[in-house]
Amino acid sequence: MVLSAAALPAGAAPVLEVNPGLWASDSEIWINGQSMKPGLTALRAKLRSRLTDAQKAEMDKQQAAQKQACLTPQQSRIDLAAYLESALSGSGPWKCEASATKMNTSEAVGSYACRTSGGGVTKGKFNAVYGPTSYRIELNGRGNAVDGRTGDAISTDEVDQRMLSTGRWLGSSC
Repeated sequence: MVLSAAALPAGAAPVLEVNPGLWASDSEIWINGQSMKPGLTALRAKLRSRLTDAQKAEMDKQQAAQKQACLTPQQSRIDLAAYLESALSGSGPWKCEASATKMNTSEAVGSYACRTSGGGVTKGKFNAVYGPTSYRIELNGRGNAVDGRTGDAISTDEVDQRMLSTGRWLGSSC
């Protein structure tokens, strides 16, 4: 994994470059210190109990595919602002900006701000640690609840948000 920090103009979003090929990834989200994973696991189990064996097999296949991705050389450049938009996409159409206060070949530290046209706002800090075969990106911030369909702010009450994404390189061939 190579980071081209010298190529970034002032104010540009940090871009991390990872090895192209097959990657395994995992992510978790916490709201006000509570992990969302147990609730999602319970929901999947309830849904799974109502499926046929063929549907269960298809669900298992889809879940496995979500944890692995084959990255082309173009996809192996992780733009942190685009990453944030993707990570938040389930809760509305976000536009994000990220700026690094520290960036080198193994670490990026900085802040981010994301907004929707309907008044959604989330701001915070990020810390990314990476090497040739792994990455870890952690986001800690505060923001308001947003309607996932429209991007409209549901409330002005803010919640603490934490997102953790990790990945490891499985090899160059997919």
